[in-house]
Amino acid sequence: LAGATYANYDHPDLLEELVAMQTGSILQEAEMAVAAKPDFVLISASGMWTLNTPALFRKFCLPPIQKVARMCREADVICMVHSCGKERELVEICANETEVHCINPLEVPPMGDCILAEVKAKFGHKLALMGNLHTTDVMLRGTPEKVAQAAREAIHAAAAGGGFILSTGDQCGRDTPFENIHTLVRTAREYGRY
Repeated sequence: LAGATYANYDHPDLLEELVAMQTGSILQEAEMAVAAKPDFVLISASGMWTLNTPALFRKFCLPPIQKVARMCREADVICMVHSCGKERELVEICANETEVHCINPLEVPPMGDCILAEVKAKFGHKLALMGNLHTTDVMLRGTPEKVAQAAREAIHAAAAGGGFILSTGDQCGRDTPFENIHTLVRTAREYGRY
């Protein structure tokens, strides 16, 4: 990462050539994936967003996301973007500047910056939303009651009009109690039909 940062200033032509090669590879892989007609294609954008400036993201990362999303739309394959951490601005970009179908994990503060009701109100008509249950405070350290409450609150915040997938705000940590995972599933089944 440090090398790429310096290259952006010291050798921008070389960096652009490297990014063009990588983008070509990504697009070839996406073409093969889409041709296989999967249930969905997941674009992992965590480092693209959280480790770049907005200008570098727009220059180097947004164009391949747009191309892969278009490819997926044309093939009737769902395209999701995954970006850990603070992604509120990325949600807006995906909603307004791409053909991405869904974005996740919509982490809550302080790990992220997504307030689910606000994101749903502003972008839920353009983009399906997935995630938002705190992986540590709720899933790992919380009680089953806390998991059920957080799941109900997320459903209440984002269910209107459809397009919400209840999920954790990233992964479940290794020591997440099975009962908390089972509670999340039960709560989704009980309250998740709307």
